Formats: sequence, structure tokens, C-alpha cells
Amino acid sequence: MMLGYTPSACAEQEHDIRRNDMGRPKADEQGAPEKMQQTFWRLMEVKSYDQITVSDITRESGLNRSAFYYHYTSIPELADDAIDALYAKSNVATFIVHLIRQPDDMDAISDYGKRLADPEYLDCIHKLMLIAGPHGSAGLVRQLKNFVIDIWLSSIGVKPESLSPVQRITAEFAANGVLGMLSSVQGMLESKTFDPDWLSQSPVPRTVSQLVHSLREK
Repeated sequence: MMLGYTPSACAEQEHDIRRNDMGRPKADEQGAPEKMQQTFWRLMEVKSYDQITVSDITRESGLNRSAFYYHYTSIPELADDAIDALYAKSNVATFIVHLIRQPDDMDAISDYGKRLADPEYLDCIHKLMLIAGPHGSAGLVRQLKNFVIDIWLSSIGVKPESLSPVQRITAEFAANGVLGMLSSVQGMLESKTFDPDWLSQSPVPRTVSQLVHSLREK
């Protein structure tokens, strides 16, 4: 999975050759990928994705260009790695699936609403909104929507290629609704008057659940 960047076999081979020529990173650079991923997210807060450069990453992370090119060939490849790491966090996928699995279990939904106030959930939501926000890109937003839709389809046993054009539009609408909700929630969570039962009081989970489950109909 690459974001607007699909390296050829030749390019990948050239990258491997460069890595071998550079030698292994120093002991203090062993955590370079994680450090560069964290830097990527910090930069996304202050500038557009397409304006982030290798120089930005190395300057803000304190690493040199050799360290960058030892691990990555480009900014899109670093972004791909950073976003993959975000999606790999179970709480992201769990929350997305939960929205459509138990729409009538108000206690469970309320519990998930409260969990979103936890620092780890807040961090994930913040990064998701960086992808979908004004500093993101069309490619990043498309990948995020596909991620959400694919999780839903997998949970209800529907293959993406089996969707009709109308069903694809329905899935897109549901994904847009959830992303819009999370965008609003990000600001709400910072308010001292935030109600932790917000999710159980919202019609969004039930509406999204009905839309997604309708995709099983032929």
C-alpha cells in the first residue's frame, strides 16, 4: 500500500544498493524510522503533506539524510509507513467496527464514547484528522476512506468487488459521515463541558450501521 507512489522493481533494487553502500545505521539511529514517523505527524500539523521535504524531516528529527535514505526512498514512502503504523493500532479498527456491530447496545456505545477521551484514542483521532484535514491530500483521504470501508466490508463478509455502483456510493456516504463525526468530536473532547455519553446520544452509529448492513443486500 503506497500513497501516490509505486516504486518499480528497479527503483527498489537501487534503494537496496544504496542501503548496502551506506552500511548499517549507528546505535543511536536504530530507532530512526519511529523518530521520522513522529516527525512526519508533527509536520503535518503545521504544513501541507505535499510541502513536507526530506530536509524538513531530517532537520526536525535531528537525523541526517543518510539515515533517511537508509530507510526510505521518499516522503510518500515514509508517510505510508507512518500511516500503516497508525492503522495497525487495534483501537482504530475496533472502534470503526464497533460502530456497526452493536448499534442498539447503548451501554457498549457509551463505553466507547468514554474511551475516546483516553490519550491513546485522542492521539489516533488527531492523526486521522490530520490525514482527512486541510493539510492532507486527495490520496491520503482516499486511502483513509478505503481503510474504513474495507474494515466494514470484512466485518459483514462482503467483498469490495461485489459492490454495485449504488452500494459503493452508500459505503462512501457512511465513511464520510464517520470521518465528519470524528472531526467534530476532536474539538468536543477538548471542551471541559464534554459529555462522555455523546456517542450513545448520537444517531450516527445506528444510521451508519443500517447503511453498512444494507450492503449485504443483493
